[in-house]
Amino acid sequence: MRRSFRLLVLVVLVAAVVGAGWVLIRGDGADPLGRTPLDAGAERIGSIPYGDDERQRYDVYLPDGDGPHPAIVWIHGGGWNAGDKAGGMPIWDWTDDGYVVVAINYRYAIPPVTVADSTADAVAAVRHVLADASTHGIDVERVGVYGFSAGGHLAAMVAQADIGVAAVATGGAPTDFGPLTDPERSVYALRPSEEAAALIREVLGCSAQGCSTAIETLSPARLPAGPAPMLVLHGEEDFVVAPTQAEALIERLRADGVDVEWAILPDTAHTPPLDEDRLRAFFDRHLRP
Repeated sequence: MRRSFRLLVLVVLVAAVVGAGWVLIRGDGADPLGRTPLDAGAERIGSIPYGDDERQRYDVYLPDGDGPHPAIVWIHGGGWNAGDKAGGMPIWDWTDDGYVVVAINYRYAIPPVTVADSTADAVAAVRHVLADASTHGIDVERVGVYGFSAGGHLAAMVAQADIGVAAVATGGAPTDFGPLTDPERSVYALRPSEEAAALIREVLGCSAQGCSTAIETLSPARLPAGPAPMLVLHGEEDFVVAPTQAEALIERLRADGVDVEWAILPDTAHTPPLDEDRLRAFFDRHLRP
């Protein structure tokens, strides 16, 4: 089951796997699996550790100039158990506009690791970026986070953790594990409800009878919102993660008084980028001086 699921998410969000270690690269060649800031001529400082596991690494892509620069932390998708920081990203050319782009990896939710561990990694990675901001010419007061699909879920969890980021955007994100673990209601990964629910319970590390703690602690739509302004984007024709997941998060953010922008995009499926103009305007508004 896991193999077929991973093949599906790899089709949706193709990614490449890279090794660990410190690397400094400059390049302009096209990545056959999708563009990264290397294609915009950016410099990359690769695989900076924020923990001991080989997946606890992030890459920093540098724009021209000394800064301090605003920064976007990109969190890749892949069902919490696929994808990589070196894969293509929708903000691949933002270094041309003076942004530092940071791409993080996190431990895959493959037993015994769960989504809780992936979430802890995302929060730890962003904390590390903030703590080390001056090393890379980043203005610590102007750091945003953007994630798509499972990465969007992790971005929303970073926002909820309230660790000092200035703005957060999500795209196509699962936000409420309640319906996703319910075999009568689950809509996820183009699967029948019962199989979709089983896949979600697997990455959460729980059974149908014992998921209540994971649902309540790992669903951003059920948690008190952090203070950072948020942008929530979702495709109306998303049959991988239902648009009702975005609606649940929007409802929670509005109830908690967060400055939230949102769009359920017509004729749009589960494919980034989602409304790049709106995304760029959102981050420019909150991260530019």
